[in-house]
Amino acid sequence: MRYLVPFFIFWGFLSSQVLADHTLRLDRDEIKQGQAFQVFYSPDKNTLHDAFSVSVADQEIALFRQSDNYTCFVGLKGDQKPGGYTLRVKDSQGNELVQQKIEVYSGSFYTQHIRYHRPQLSSEQQAKIDEEEALVDIARASRSSEQFWQSPFQLPLPHRVSAAYGTRRYLNGKYNGYHSGVDFASPMSYPIKAPAAGKVTLARYFSKWNSNGNTLFLDHGLGVTSVYIHLSKLAVKEGDMVTQGQTIAYIGSTGRSTGPHLHWGVYLNGNNTDGLSWVSYTQSLKKRDE
Repeated sequence: MRYLVPFFIFWGFLSSQVLADHTLRLDRDEIKQGQAFQVFYSPDKNTLHDAFSVSVADQEIALFRQSDNYTCFVGLKGDQKPGGYTLRVKDSQGNELVQQKIEVYSGSFYTQHIRYHRPQLSSEQQAKIDEEEALVDIARASRSSEQFWQSPFQLPLPHRVSAAYGTRRYLNGKYNGYHSGVDFASPMSYPIKAPAAGKVTLARYFSKWNSNGNTLFLDHGLGVTSVYIHLSKLAVKEGDMVTQGQTIAYIGSTGRSTGPHLHWGVYLNGNNTDGLSWVSYTQSLKKRDE
């Protein structure tokens, strides 16, 4: 049995809203900043073959069809404003079919101060960075309908977390947003393991001016992607299918980095979420299935 996808597994555990023959269910409706939840939607028989989407917290997410039902994961940003939101399911014409209330709570985040002097770039160097970042945007938003992962996610490294997701960062004394991933303090050239099965959608040696350094993206399916940056060496190439625990790259310090480490990020439909929370979340789904 493919865990997590079949709808009959979780329906007894979910909050729900029913309108006519439409049924909307969420696996949780109280979420902290940076966390994720899953949406299940069952349409009535007259709209069974339509395309549906979820609208919530400034996101518009297409639902994946699973047999006669639909699903997707929703990830909330680390700075999503706390408060009440309404999740709406819409058809291909934009008509609202059913809705459900959710509540977003504040997370607990650290503050970090960094001193960094950005080098002056030529127009050619900036153009190269823009070209590379366009590739990142495409890889981050990859949405394969097939679920490649069949087991809960695992951490890519066994080392200490040196910078947590959501950390409010001040660059040279000015607020510079929050940390969109998890940093691991690891020794140079240490092997990085795939946290779950997936497809390599980006594996490039980026220019020395790019703050991310050498970068790799995995598409895990159902809108779940993960990123690995500051790499010293790649162990896979674009188009490769990888298995959980497979070595995909090695620790480095390329790009804007003060020493050897890995920046690891998890995205849901292109929206960053807390990787540590995502690992715990997928483990809880597995336990629910047992």
